Amino acid sequence: SDVFLEKLIFSPLSSGNILIVLVGFCVWIAATLGVLMGMESLSAFLHALRLHWVEFQNKFYNVHGTGRKFMPLTLKRSEEE
Repeated sequence: SDVFLEKLIFSPLSSGNILIVLVGFCVWIAATLGVLMGMESLSAFLHALRLHWVEFQNKFYNVHGTGRKFMPLTLKRSEEE
């Protein structure tokens, strides 16, 4: 953030051109919000992934031994049919 601030706000301010300052400020705001939104999206995704993993594992591995053995999905027909 400090690099963005220095390159996109302080450098255009020293030029004295209001158009360059405005463009630099808009780019700085867009980059800052983009980074924040990306980090928040990653945080939400990882939290949901963790909850899915915890709920999945509780079906098969319980402290009291009441879980059921994992049986992978197979698309073969059984011989009984």
